[in-house]
Amino acid sequence: MKKICFNAFVLLVLSTATFGQVSIIPLPANIEAKSTSFTINKDTKIIFDHSNEELSSLSQILKRNIESIIGIKPTSSFTQLTENSIQLLLDHNKTNDEAYSLIIDQKNISIRANSGAGIFYGIQTLLQLFPLNKTNEIVVPAFTINDFPRFKWRGVHLDVCRHFFPIDFIKKYIDILAFYKINTFHWHLTEDQGWRIEIKKYPKLIEVGSWRKETMGDKTPHGGFYTQEQVREIVEYAKQRYITVVPEIELPGHALAALASYPEYSCTGGPFEVGTVWGIYKDVYCAGNDKVFEFLEGILSEVVDLFPSEFIHIGGDEVPKDRWKSCKKCQSLINSENLKDEHELQSYFITRIEKFLNSKGRKIIGWDEILEGGLAPNAAVMSWRGINGGIAAAKMNHYVVMSPGTHCYFDHYQGLSGEPKAIGGFTPLEKIYAYEPIPDALSAEEAKYIMGAQANMWAEYMNSTDHVEYMLLPRLCALSEVVWSQSEIRNLEDFKSRLQNHYEILINKNYNFRIPPPINKESEYLLFNDETVILKSPIKNSKIYYTMDGSPPSENSNLYINPIKLTKPTTLKAITMLENGKSSITESVYFSFIDTTKNGLFYKYFEGDWDSIPKFWEYSPTEQGKIHKLTLNQINTREDYFGLDIYGFIKVADAGDYSFYLSSDDGSKLFINNKIVIDNDGLHGNKEVEGKVFLESGKHLFKILYFEKSGGQNLKVDIQGPNIKRKQITADMLYFE
Repeated sequence: MKKICFNAFVLLVLSTATFGQVSIIPLPANIEAKSTSFTINKDTKIIFDHSNEELSSLSQILKRNIESIIGIKPTSSFTQLTENSIQLLLDHNKTNDEAYSLIIDQKNISIRANSGAGIFYGIQTLLQLFPLNKTNEIVVPAFTINDFPRFKWRGVHLDVCRHFFPIDFIKKYIDILAFYKINTFHWHLTEDQGWRIEIKKYPKLIEVGSWRKETMGDKTPHGGFYTQEQVREIVEYAKQRYITVVPEIELPGHALAALASYPEYSCTGGPFEVGTVWGIYKDVYCAGNDKVFEFLEGILSEVVDLFPSEFIHIGGDEVPKDRWKSCKKCQSLINSENLKDEHELQSYFITRIEKFLNSKGRKIIGWDEILEGGLAPNAAVMSWRGINGGIAAAKMNHYVVMSPGTHCYFDHYQGLSGEPKAIGGFTPLEKIYAYEPIPDALSAEEAKYIMGAQANMWAEYMNSTDHVEYMLLPRLCALSEVVWSQSEIRNLEDFKSRLQNHYEILINKNYNFRIPPPINKESEYLLFNDETVILKSPIKNSKIYYTMDGSPPSENSNLYINPIKLTKPTTLKAITMLENGKSSITESVYFSFIDTTKNGLFYKYFEGDWDSIPKFWEYSPTEQGKIHKLTLNQINTREDYFGLDIYGFIKVADAGDYSFYLSSDDGSKLFINNKIVIDNDGLHGNKEVEGKVFLESGKHLFKILYFEKSGGQNLKVDIQGPNIKRKQITADMLYFE
């Protein structure tokens, strides 16, 4: 009998000499643990140069946090370092402006840095060492920490257009980012589905563009906007936390809300309405109309007055060329400027906007589509469709922020079942932590153009602030370590060990984080003999409840105490429940008892660059073999540019009508008995297509063709039929012959 252990966090015990009991995230560059500690009490003073306003503001952060624990706000003094004091010192001895030293011994604490940013990060590290509960004094373990960030762009994005979020939540979001040393907040302010920033020169942008009549047919109006006064308030709030706010004004596409407000800047003249469904709209700014550039320059002039950021994000992604192809003005411009095609017309558009922003002392950054047709002379690239855009830009000596959908899209699912509806994809915490922002394809010199990495929070399916927090946390913890910590010291199991303490922090701060369920690895496990299942939770004092009858677990279900013995195919559902009554999503796992000589499918794996499913029989497979489950992780594929031919038999117990649901990113096709049942071909994000077929009882020829170009990847097949509720096809239904 074998034991299956579901432990979200297998602990790696590191030597005290190396890291002590530190639970700091992101992990500092160098930590020297000591055997003593320092006690903060009612007599502790905070020492800093009182003539420095920045240090005075930073001292208030410490004072507020100490007061929240011991009930007394420390006094401050302008003296040399003395016993029972916390010193904030600008010493200008570091090569990195965000670097800091945190020195804690039995007598005092000293935070030293070149700049206020470094002092701020030192304070954030110190705060992570504080207790969570109120007490009369704070005992802080002694360390010497010398720390600095790996990347200068440590970003997190928020889409406030698909769903609008109030200013108080934007501040809360910034607070969360600051605690984990994120220094860039990418604020996505304009979209097809809503315009969110007041532009005084063009009032209809908010009068018309900030509201849509409904969302995906719900018949409920949705909207909102930020006044310029509120924008300034957010920019200043972020500045105090050493976060730069980078605004995104989408152009030339994703502009339907603007065109609904001012249809004269389109190719057709409208009329339009603010977008009510997700997706890509064909109506974009007219590149052949000079007044469009006057309009955009008027908008951007107000934007640069509001945002002091070095970069302005101009979007540039997902721009259909349909309207330009049929527009006389656009075609005339292509001819007069000797442009090759509409892709070069987009490059012309972006370059013209860049020249304007450069004249205002700003730089542009855009999604990797701005590479198409030629990259604007000084543009930086945000690489989201995989890593190739970032590689291409860096090789051209352009600065890059890596943000591939495969690892950095926080709108993707975090678990395999039971999660709130998301746009698709699967990006768990472990996958984010494994991300390396500098591609192997770059030389050391080219790698210098990688400014950092960023997580993106697209809000199509996030209609509440609680949902945003759920998608952000704890994945932000993983990202923060990717962009701050040195690559050679990162270790997943050590990170998970430290994360246990951060779950306590998130509970204490009352954030709506994703509570890890006690089952979190696969949607199906293959069993060969009697098995024992062990469930564990990484959160202190939590409980696990489970069911094996298909019902959802609750606190009235079986309380997990001892390992569970399985002797037959079983669906196990389980939750983690915290002391405060909050619980994880219900994770469900099906345990299949299979014969490895009979159950499974054959596959052929191909590598290539396709826009649709190719004729695989014309290619030689790179690899071929057998799989026992119908999941991509059964096959050793590369990240992008590959295809699969998967074939064998599916067995059903009862004759009748069966529905199949084929989800894929990119294209796929399903054949049963040599007849196509589902055609889900082509380039697209995760998309589900349903097909129906009558099947007799018994085995049937079963075949799936699939290809992945770049970006996210996914392949999943569900079945529903006589005596089968909809579920993913399980291993015990699949046969080699």
